[in-house]
This record gives sequence, structure tokens and C-alpha cells, in this order.
Amino acid sequence: MTRTENLTYRAWPVFLFAFIRLFYVSIFERALQNYLYFTVEINESTLGIISSAGAIAYIFAPLIGQQITKKIGIRNALIISAIGTPILTGAQLIFFEPWYLISCRVMMGLVLGLFWPNCLNLLSKWQMISTPERAKKNLNFFNLSWNFGFIGGLLTGYLWAFVWDDLIALIISFSLSFLLIPISFFLKVPKISKKIDPPLDQAVEKFPPVNVDQDSKVETMMMAFPIIFSWLALVMLSISKSTMMFSYPIFIKAFDSNLSDLTYLVQAGIQLGQISGLVWINSMKPQKRKISLILGVLMITLIALSILIVREILFITIITIATGLFFGLIHGVALKIMLDYGTAKNTTKYSMINEIIIGIGFGTTPIIAGYIAEVDNYLIFMFVVFLGVAIFAYLISQSRKVKWERI
Repeated sequence: MTRTENLTYRAWPVFLFAFIRLFYVSIFERALQNYLYFTVEINESTLGIISSAGAIAYIFAPLIGQQITKKIGIRNALIISAIGTPILTGAQLIFFEPWYLISCRVMMGLVLGLFWPNCLNLLSKWQMISTPERAKKNLNFFNLSWNFGFIGGLLTGYLWAFVWDDLIALIISFSLSFLLIPISFFLKVPKISKKIDPPLDQAVEKFPPVNVDQDSKVETMMMAFPIIFSWLALVMLSISKSTMMFSYPIFIKAFDSNLSDLTYLVQAGIQLGQISGLVWINSMKPQKRKISLILGVLMITLIALSILIVREILFITIITIATGLFFGLIHGVALKIMLDYGTAKNTTKYSMINEIIIGIGFGTTPIIAGYIAEVDNYLIFMFVVFLGVAIFAYLISQSRKVKWERI
């Protein structure tokens, strides 16, 4: 008997949710960093701390967020996130003092703990009651939603900053964040009854019972990657990507500060490449995902090495954009591993761990890069090279453990 889809769910609000959030936040974050660095002229170390504040809070946010979600439910948690987001976004426009911005961004990071883990949780729950084809489409639509939101926001932000300035872009993007509130009320969570082995059910919301027969359980075929493959992939992704995005404006200012608008286009180029990699991974035969992950890590390592060697702004611009494809390959494999583990065990544990790793990588890297940049902006790329070599060597040594299995 094949899997049925008699348990309905409403997917479009989550896709629209992700699109709008990334559309507005990509403009706001880029405009704020540009405004602080090129107009207010704060130093690199302070910029690094401000940039990292939200991501550092996000290290703990999934743990706090899942405890809140367990009590109030996924839908209510996402509604609270939608309401809190514009409030905390607008608060950052009141004062541009570093201590105040850091406080606002820490609270924003905590609210974010109610957003991404629960979106990923919904993907896993949909996968449990969907055909493999429908599950693949959901993952594709989700990845397309947030990536196109990111790309569209950056291109729009570039036009606003070019025609007006970064401050106007900040104000307009803030107004867009209010669109999250009405969309959140359309969210619908599927009701699933499935035995959960303790203690993995501690972070999983309890639903009213609905009959789901044994034949409709998950039958996803996956590559039996050790879960550490997902975690190492996210370490490489978060550290290398945050290094690229934080360092590029510093390169621009060092070569020609009049090109600050170019930061929007370069970041959009990275995201366009990333979405290509994500879509490619999802349509790729599972046997090739192992090669794609290893190739992605190797290429990011070589790109970081080439920046250390060449040190020309045109080359750095082109090669920075090129990293997007390999970020997508790495992220796509990490996300697929996490979703398959979460679906098989009906737990949010793996999505929560993945989000914590992302928080650590994106949270600590800009702080370190900011202080290093005041000495030499290229030094942080040496660390990326050493990290890439270490992860590449480990993946090669463990790659034989990747085999087919049915979950």
C-alpha cells in the first residue's frame, strides 16, 4: 500500500513567510551594515560585534524557542515571531549607538528561534504524510522561497540605495516586515499521531490523535550519511560564508569607498549561486550528494586560498560571487540529511542542533573577522583554508560509511 496524503496541510503560508522575511531582512541587514560602516564610520571590530549580536543570541534561541513551542504550539510560536520581528526591526532605527543596536539584535536573534526551527519542523512533518514527490517539491519550494526572497531583496535594496541612500532603504524595508503578521494567521499544522521514543519527544509538540496507518509512514530512501556530515557541512558553510560577506565591504572601502552599493549585488550573486546549488542537490541522484558535499568544501577552500594570493578587487568580486554555487551544494546536502533524520525519528532534535551550529558559525565569525580586519583583512581567509583542509580530509576518510538504507 502506498503512502496516502489524507492528512492535509497548508504549505503556501510558510513559503510566503520565508520569502517576505528574507526579502525585507536582506535589504535591512545590508543597508544597516553599509550605513554604519560607510556613513557613521564605525570601526571594523565594532561592526563585527553588531553584525554578530543576533547570530550569537541564535545559538541559544532554538533551545529557548522549542521550549516555548512545546507549550504554545508551532502555529502560535510563528505568530509571535511575526509580531515581534517588525517591533524589534523598527527599534534599530531609533538610535545608532552600538550598545543599543547590540541589545535590539540580541532580542531579534532570540525571536528568530521561534521562526526557522519551526519552519524546518513543519517541513519534516509534511514529509511524514507526503509522497516522496510531494516532499521533494515542498523542499524545493521552501528553498526557492527564502533564496528568491534574499536575492530579490538585495537587488531591490541596490536600486533604493543607488537612487536614494542606505537610510531610505532601511526605512522602507522596515515597513515591509509588517507583512509577516497577516500571513502568520494562515498557517496550518498537520495533526499526526505517531509513537515517539523518549527522550526525543521532549522537543516535539503533542497533537490530537489522528489515524495514520502503518503503510503511510515515512519510506524515504536516503544516503546513510553519518549525521556529523551535516554538522561539519554547516560549520564550513557558516564560517566561510560569513567571512566572505563581512570581509567584502572592507575590501571595497580599502580600494574605493564609492563602490559601497556593489555590496548588494555581490551578496545577491552569492545567493543566486546558492539557490542553484540547493535546487541541483534536491534533483540530484542521492549517490552523487556525497561527491557534491566534498567538492563544495574543496572549492570554497581553494577560493579562500586564491583570495590570499591574488588580492585584486575585481578578482575578489568575481570569485566571491562564485562561492554561492558551492555554498548551495554544501547547504543542500546538510539540509537533506537533517530532514531525513528528523523525519525518520519524528523529532526536532536535529533541526535544533543544525540551527545552533549555524548560530555559532555566523555569530562568532564576524566578531573575530572584525578584530582581525583592523590588522589585516586577509588573515581570516587563512583560517578558512585550514578549516576547509581539515573538514575535506575528514569527509574523504569517512566517505566509505555512506551507504543506502531505507528509513
